[in-house]
Amino acid sequence: MRAVVMLLRSQLRRHWRSWLALAVLAMLAGGFVMAAASTARRTAAAFPEFVARYGYDAVVYSAHPLPSLASIARVALVTAAPGPVEFPGRCDTCRKQIDAGSFGLFEMSPGGLARTVKLLAGRMPDQSRPDEVLASYTLARDNGVRIGSVIETLIPTPAQIRLGKAKVPIAEMPRRRLRVVGLVVTENEFPSGTGDRYDLFATKAYAAAVNPHAMLLSVYYVRLRRGAADLPGFDAALRPLHTLGADDLDNDAAAVQRGIRPQAAGWSALALLAALAGLAVIGQAAARQFVTDADDRQALSALGLSVRQFVVLGLARAALIGALGAAGAVALAALLSPLTPVGEARLATGSPGALVLDPLVAVTGALATMAAVVVLSAWPAVRTARQRSRAPQRSLSVPVVSAVARSGAPPTATIGIRYALERGRGRHAVPVSAALVGSVMAVAALCGTAVFAASLAQLISSPALYGVPFQAQFTNEGIGPGSAVTHSLLTGLRQDQAIWRITQAAVVEIGVNGRHVRAVALKAIRGPALISTVDGRLPRGDRDIMLGAATMRAVGARPGGTVAVTIPDPVTGAVRKLSFRVTGRAAFPPSFGTGGLGSGAAITLRGFTDALCPDGGGAPACASRTDNQLIYEVLVRAAPGPAGAAALARYTGPASRYRQFVAFTEKPIELVNFGESVNFPLLFGGLLALFGVATMVHLLLVSVTRRRTEAGLLKVLGFVRRQVAAVVGWQATTVALVGIVFGVPVGVAAGRVAWRVFATNFGVVPASAVPAVALAALVAGVLVTANVLAVVPALMAARSRPAQLLRAE
Repeated sequence: MRAVVMLLRSQLRRHWRSWLALAVLAMLAGGFVMAAASTARRTAAAFPEFVARYGYDAVVYSAHPLPSLASIARVALVTAAPGPVEFPGRCDTCRKQIDAGSFGLFEMSPGGLARTVKLLAGRMPDQSRPDEVLASYTLARDNGVRIGSVIETLIPTPAQIRLGKAKVPIAEMPRRRLRVVGLVVTENEFPSGTGDRYDLFATKAYAAAVNPHAMLLSVYYVRLRRGAADLPGFDAALRPLHTLGADDLDNDAAAVQRGIRPQAAGWSALALLAALAGLAVIGQAAARQFVTDADDRQALSALGLSVRQFVVLGLARAALIGALGAAGAVALAALLSPLTPVGEARLATGSPGALVLDPLVAVTGALATMAAVVVLSAWPAVRTARQRSRAPQRSLSVPVVSAVARSGAPPTATIGIRYALERGRGRHAVPVSAALVGSVMAVAALCGTAVFAASLAQLISSPALYGVPFQAQFTNEGIGPGSAVTHSLLTGLRQDQAIWRITQAAVVEIGVNGRHVRAVALKAIRGPALISTVDGRLPRGDRDIMLGAATMRAVGARPGGTVAVTIPDPVTGAVRKLSFRVTGRAAFPPSFGTGGLGSGAAITLRGFTDALCPDGGGAPACASRTDNQLIYEVLVRAAPGPAGAAALARYTGPASRYRQFVAFTEKPIELVNFGESVNFPLLFGGLLALFGVATMVHLLLVSVTRRRTEAGLLKVLGFVRRQVAAVVGWQATTVALVGIVFGVPVGVAAGRVAWRVFATNFGVVPASAVPAVALAALVAGVLVTANVLAVVPALMAARSRPAQLLRAE
């Protein structure tokens, strides 16, 4: 062991630079993986932690005070937030006028304010100052409000409100100028697909000055004892209080978390892919560390060093390098933590912009980084220890080089290609295989990134892919009975030949394998049903069912299998249990209210009615009662061209008598958050491209250094500086071409597979896109980059003197 320690010290003095380089590589790979893994955990936990601290279950609105609200048995906490009826006025820093329809100004007690809002910037208001307010972050994001901004509010008196806004001149309304001292976020201001809110939170002094002279809107934030489980009973208890309505914050919170969850999954996938890439690069670099050992083996063996001692020496060196890399990786992950999480998760997290070290990730990541370096060094250590001679092996590149020479290529090209493909032996060995693997990996990663990014862009811009294959949606929700859309509107659509596809649908409550699911009951009136199919087929029979990807996982179903479906009678409460066959997965838009992307089910309308109203004497009455109670949707897709556009305008235009039935669809909040918050493919592609660049630079520098003798011989034989530099350029071009030839098809295939897996699990149609123009530009960029990277090594080789290059080492 003493001999091993002595040799380890000797090698450290001689080769500390290469050891440090490998440690830095391990630090970069491990640090990035730990940062991504930590971000995934922080992203997933951010909003649940926010809700636990600042969240409520419902917001109740009333035109009069509700002192009895806190006495309801299911209520655990009530925070009152009364506010005057007001309208936003001028704002000195706003880019646009504040939306009056989504604006609110509320007053809370200091304790209630601390329980409800999270301070993002600035400070809490002085409760003795009537002109200080907190502003929601949405006002900063959309309107340009910042700390110090002055917002004017118009507060009509009760008499003016009775006259009506149209009869009261704006100049006569009382005004208040409020200065923003802090930016905050509340639970119901996170984007949940129900529209944005723009709120101000005033002080007790403001309430004392304004509220007695203005009509108040009473608002109450309510926390229930059992959360969402108490909401049905709470809603029933609200009916006798004659409120103006209530918002279900638990449902909104679930929508927000669904929007954040794909980001957490993306960071986890990025950590895994980066780990695989890091293992490949570190493995190649670790193997190169044993080249010098192979040269010294015969001398050390003659001095009595055994095979076991050679192995121990190699592993001890790897452990030392791995420990240094692991320590650096932990530090790098901590340094990167202020940059994450992003998007809505950053609003919710308790420590945005602060140095954060996840203990679990740090300990696990440090041990994994050290273990990876040691494990990847184990086989090279054993192979070098057992090596007896270094007999030359025939290179696979010989046929390629011979073919290039026979083709009449210039000598610079032939020699450069040989340098790129032949490793060499002993101290003059060059890490050719590592460079070629790195080039292929980098090009494949960039191509896969381009395919994934193009597919994501196509998804965001193609409603049919995320569940909206229709162009118009009509509903009677909140308007009247189902006949409002199923009689005159449906009759007109049937008679209009410019309308190509018509589907009648109703959102119904069912149970699937014991879980509550909101389902869409479909009836294809003309053409196939307007539901986006992820895989499988649409339900045709009365016992067919399609499920969202998330619902399928939650209920433990699989395509082609069967599930137990329970359908309750909304009047009698009787439940029928039937067996349905799963025909595939479908994507459902937010406007259906099934729970977001990947959630929900689809069955036939006849299958639902027959299950609810079995054959018998009461079946017609049951079917009629069910028909009157359902909220119906009519989905429409018109023929392409002017005739179809004109037909849609007849039913959806401002002058149409069916305008009130038009339901407006929005992009799923999950998709918006994932597409706009962070570009995961770009991060991964950039990481592997960085690895590829580092490997290319390392190859060229090592090649120039270790092939000094050959370069000297070339100059003696008559090569000028330009030709010596051209050899290096051809070498770089060859490595890049190998990466392109193998990396492009591999990257395109990997990108399409990755997109299919992602989209299918995300609950959208897995249609991939291959951007030919982007890939062509990428190929050209790889060639240009390779030659730019070769400039410095080429100049080094060209300016060297033959006498120095040929001197004995």
